[in-house]
Amino acid sequence: MDNLDNPLWGDDWSGIRDLFDALQPGHAYLNHGGFGVAPRTVLLNQAQWQARMNANPTRFFRRELAPGMATASRAAAEFLGAPAGDPVALVANATAANSIALASVPLAAGDEVLVTDHAYETSTWAARRRAKDVGAQVVTAEIPLLADAAGITAAVLAAVTPRTKVAVIDHVTSMTARRFPVEELVPALQERGVVVVVDAAHAPGMLPIDLASLNPDFWGGNLHKWGFAPRSVAAFWAAPKWRSALRNPIVSWYEYDEFPLNLEEVGTVDHTPRLASPNGIGFLRALGPQRVREHNVKLAEYGQAALAAALEVDPATLPGDPGVPMRVVPLPVAFDDPRDLQAEISDRLGVEVSVPKWNGRTLLRVSANIYNAPAEYDRLAAGIRALL
Repeated sequence: MDNLDNPLWGDDWSGIRDLFDALQPGHAYLNHGGFGVAPRTVLLNQAQWQARMNANPTRFFRRELAPGMATASRAAAEFLGAPAGDPVALVANATAANSIALASVPLAAGDEVLVTDHAYETSTWAARRRAKDVGAQVVTAEIPLLADAAGITAAVLAAVTPRTKVAVIDHVTSMTARRFPVEELVPALQERGVVVVVDAAHAPGMLPIDLASLNPDFWGGNLHKWGFAPRSVAAFWAAPKWRSALRNPIVSWYEYDEFPLNLEEVGTVDHTPRLASPNGIGFLRALGPQRVREHNVKLAEYGQAALAAALEVDPATLPGDPGVPMRVVPLPVAFDDPRDLQAEISDRLGVEVSVPKWNGRTLLRVSANIYNAPAEYDRLAAGIRALL
């Protein structure tokens, strides 16, 4: 990290990109938003925790795990701006957080659960399962791809009825890479008597988070994406009035303890990603979170522009939001199974991307982080037209 004072652009930070040497050599990894990538230093910290666990499992699980988890929980809470003294639970991922939240909200036959058509598919499935169990209904708010913040807010609130009990709202959408105005949506929904579950899968590290000000009912975000933690770990925060209702879907040794312990303990599951998560947060802080965020957004914008030019897409038709280092470009061809195109891009171009299917349209989504460089997006742009 000798060149930390240099601008975050192109080859000026090649030394930083070297810290992600677990990535496949010669392959351009432009899908950080998919599963996250941790740097070498964080993976080494996780390996140290694994070594302690394997050296003496009894000592580790009986005496070392609990204090280590408490330290990690405090680090996440402080990083996310939770109210002073408030804990967060470290769970497997944001999908798990959403499922726990939905299971905690009282619902009855005839009630409605509100989602949007930008929601991550498994989050919608969790809402459907919960609604089906009690005879409730899932209502979907339809939001145009290019809707501005006011339009997003209006579309969500227009779908609220007297029967709406809970709404699942993205902080940053996965399929369409849109930033939802949660700062306006959370209080507006709560004023209408709606419980708000914020699916913040991409938000930690990507955006500055202030849970104390946001004050949703539930909020869950992955630390293994832009928070640089190992997979798989998410921070789950619940407003105090809900904590006594929270239940771990798997009964384990902290069943009768309070939040967050009752959600974190799952027997001998590998807790080392959670224990190493403070190291990921520290890595981001050492680089300067705002500098990293500005670099990532600039690079994602560059990639989107390069793809749009190659595919002759009008830039005015492209969505993009401040602070979001992911961008989508609608493709001129629709695919029944976009996974085939994703695999072909990987195998033939040596580039990893996401190819989500949204409302009948096939999108190409690129992400940006500090191990990426403009030439990688140029490679994708140069080859994508021939593949289509």
